[in-house]
Amino acid sequence: MRRFRLLSLVPLVLSAVLLPGSGRAAESAVVLKGTVGPGFFITLRDAQNQAVTRVKAGPYTVQVEDRSIDHNFHLKGPGVDQKTEVDAVGTVTWNVTLVDGKYTFVCDAHPGSMKGVLNVGPAPVPLPKLTGRVGPGRTISLKNASGAVVKRLAAGSYRIAVKDMTRADNFHLLGGGLNKKTGIPFRGSVTWKATFKVGKRYTIRSDAHLKLRRTFTVGAPAPPPPPPL
Repeated sequence: MRRFRLLSLVPLVLSAVLLPGSGRAAESAVVLKGTVGPGFFITLRDAQNQAVTRVKAGPYTVQVEDRSIDHNFHLKGPGVDQKTEVDAVGTVTWNVTLVDGKYTFVCDAHPGSMKGVLNVGPAPVPLPKLTGRVGPGRTISLKNASGAVVKRLAAGSYRIAVKDMTRADNFHLLGGGLNKKTGIPFRGSVTWKATFKVGKRYTIRSDAHLKLRRTFTVGAPAPPPPPPL
C-alpha cells in the first residue's frame, strides 16, 4: 500500500465567503475538506464540517483525506484538475482558484455512484411564475403568482406552468414571436419558459374554439426599489 507524503497545511486567511444555503461560512480561513472512503463514501465539507454545494469564486485550500486504496478523490472543473491515486491513501493539500461555474468531485474508479457537485458563483434567480389553465369546460386563463388574471404584464422572462384539463380545447400562447401550445386531445401539465417584450400584445386561446380567448399587453419592467436611506 502506498501512502501520500503528508503536506503541511497552510491556511489562507480571507474573509468568509460561503453563500447562504451552502453550509456555514469559514470564520478565518477559506478551507474545504474532501474525504473519500472507507467504503463507498465521498464528500466535500467546509471548515465547520458542513456539506458544501455552493461557494463564491476565489482562492481555496482543499484538504483531502483519502482513506481507501479502492477509491480516489478527483476534483475537476474550470481551471482545476486535481486528484489522488486510487491505490494509495493519505492526506494532501491543494491550493486552487475556483471561478464561476460547475465543479465535480468523483471517485474515478466508481464515477456512477461516488460523485458530488460544487457550484461556484451566485445562485440563479428563479423566474417569476405564471399559471395557465384551460378547462374543465369552456374556460381559459393566465394568472400571476398572486392569483390575479393577467391583463398587463411587466416585460421579462417568466416560467409558465400550464394545466390542460380538457380534450376539447388546448392552451395556445402566441404573440410577440411566441407560439407555444398544448395539443387539443392532450390532458396534463407542461412548463414553458417565455420572454415577453415591451409594447407587444399576447393572446391565449383555444384552437378548437377561437372565441375562447384572452389578451394582455406588456409594459416596461418595474424599476428597482430605491436604496435604503
